[in-house]
Amino acid sequence: MKEARLIIADDHQVVRQGLRNIFERASGFSVVAEAADGAEAERLARDLPADLLILDIALPIKRGMQVLESLRASGSRLPVLLFSMYSAAQYAGYARRHGAQGFVGKDVAEAELLQTIRFILDGGTRFPRPQHHAADRANPFAVLSAREEDVMRGLLCGEALADMAARLGIGAKSITTYRRRLLDKLGVNSNAELAALHARQNQP
Repeated sequence: MKEARLIIADDHQVVRQGLRNIFERASGFSVVAEAADGAEAERLARDLPADLLILDIALPIKRGMQVLESLRASGSRLPVLLFSMYSAAQYAGYARRHGAQGFVGKDVAEAELLQTIRFILDGGTRFPRPQHHAADRANPFAVLSAREEDVMRGLLCGEALADMAARLGIGAKSITTYRRRLLDKLGVNSNAELAALHARQNQP
């Protein structure tokens, strides 16, 4: 049986070696390349014949989400599995919408990681189901951080991103990142859907 060709992109050598060890113990996998930053990960994904890119989010030079977006914008269909220490609540929805095939946390068990990879290689997608407490279902905004709430209030008021950045003392790119996170957490896709959700929650 042909071995699945994997590219590992993570800025920590220990993590890359740990993944290599897992794939060496399992059957049917071959690590064809490793990348320690996003720019290298994107280059390898474009240049090498591979079956899956295992992509960390917090990469230097170019973050994992930027690599994913760039690959899909260029027409690349290489399957991508996001492998991250960040919570699925922050990124899984965004990753799914932008063409990733799966998302797993770095605390995942070895067996589950291998199962997820095999499922993706067979043409499937696998993302964790959202976990919500009862209080969160009653108040969906309870999942937001204080900074995300600040950005949400600006969005609801129609405040320009540049004005919001100046008011909060952070960069415009950070505002965009917080906006993306809060929309993903709330399960909405636009400012209009955010406003509609907010209005529903505040009906008397």
